[in-house]
Amino acid sequence: MILNNLNKLLTAFIISVIIFGIYVEVNPKMTNIWYRVNSEGIKTIQLDNLLELITGPLRYIFYWYPNYWDINYFIYLIITFVIIEQINKKNLNFQS
Repeated sequence: MILNNLNKLLTAFIISVIIFGIYVEVNPKMTNIWYRVNSEGIKTIQLDNLLELITGPLRYIFYWYPNYWDINYFIYLIITFVIIEQINKKNLNFQS
């Protein structure tokens, strides 16, 4: 049971990081978060910028205002976990 829940949480974590990373990179209000030009003029992947954005809600309260939910990683994590739970419930009902 605990292992199953950890597996679902890990799956939600991975999926939500991917979705969030893509969203903030292509969102016209954000862009150039983790794929950007470095000081040498070369496009590089800089995951530390994405990590800063992911951990932002732990440091700044404004991320929790509804206007900023689209850049609040933890909202993505919660929604992804709920979707995974719903899919698992439907699969269990289907198998019964």
